[in-house]
Amino acid sequence: MTTARQWWRRAAAAAKDRRSLYLTRVAALRPGTVVAAELEAVVIRATSHDERSVDYKSAARVFALARASPSVLKPLMWALARRAGRTRCWAVALKALMLAHGLLLRADLAPRAARLGRIPFDLADFRDRSSSPAKMSGFSAFVRAYFHFLDTRSLFAAHEMDGASNDAGDQDASLDGVSRLQHLLELLVQIRPYGDGMEQGLILEAMDGVVTELFEVYSQICTGIGRFLVGVLGSALTTPTPRPGETVAAARRRIGAQGMRVLKKASEQSTQLTSYLELCRSLGVVNAAEFPAVERVPGEDIRDLEKLIMNHVEDSDTEQANEEKALVAVEDTGAASKTVVTKEWVVFDDEVVVAGPFRWLGEPTFQGNVKAMSC
Repeated sequence: MTTARQWWRRAAAAAKDRRSLYLTRVAALRPGTVVAAELEAVVIRATSHDERSVDYKSAARVFALARASPSVLKPLMWALARRAGRTRCWAVALKALMLAHGLLLRADLAPRAARLGRIPFDLADFRDRSSSPAKMSGFSAFVRAYFHFLDTRSLFAAHEMDGASNDAGDQDASLDGVSRLQHLLELLVQIRPYGDGMEQGLILEAMDGVVTELFEVYSQICTGIGRFLVGVLGSALTTPTPRPGETVAAARRRIGAQGMRVLKKASEQSTQLTSYLELCRSLGVVNAAEFPAVERVPGEDIRDLEKLIMNHVEDSDTEQANEEKALVAVEDTGAASKTVVTKEWVVFDDEVVVAGPFRWLGEPTFQGNVKAMSC
């Protein structure tokens, strides 16, 4: 049953929205501000103070504008920033974050010049003042957790825009990317109700989008780990790029150790992920029912895999060193004949003459009787 105080709060909130829309219409009377005022009005309608529901029509209008022209992504985000920066209502703040989340996803597909980078507002210290004292802390914590994830996500996107390596063949960059995704996964599972009585439609709507993002992040983590294992244990061993002053052998050991940290972290997070999805299903979050089962890798398998990876790295280093030592350079000392002994064959060469069309490349042309015998 709705109390008189709740009715009063809702009426006051509706009056605030009407006042904001009126000021927007007044601002549109000034020359050159029609488009900005229209975007502002759409954002205000989509982030109303009504905590019972979402204005899907206005939210769809925001995303339709973003799809139609990537150039409006930044104006829309700044309109959200002005809206979120002034509010002390958890419903307005949460709706603004949900719209910002959608714009960030849209920006991932936009041309580089139109991408958003870091979100231009801060809700890290958000405090709700619109709900009852018993629920204020729970709603505030939910908004802060959601903002922390979006802020970190946009920070990583801005880092990539600034020139971070995205080369799929660079194992350092690939593992660093997986580590960032694992950090995002940790932030995602923290977006949950922190108090009683928070099982409201708006909260469940936000968590529905969170679970969708969770599935995408988890899929990318699994793909990154799979690529690492193929690069380390596959038939075609990937040669890492050494850092300044580092040997290839040391680079392989470092990559192997870093990869094992990622694998152990993934094993730990699988338990957190399972628990979070069970919570979402119990609350009635729709997308949680579509999430595939998450199986935790046993600790014994992790230890066996660590031994396999590190032994494989050491064997590769030893094999490379042996191949380098087995090759003996051939030097012409006059009439004396030279024998080249390698790991795979023995070559007897009777005569070595530098001649032919490859001289201008600095490559010798071998002439004479050459015999080879496989070991």
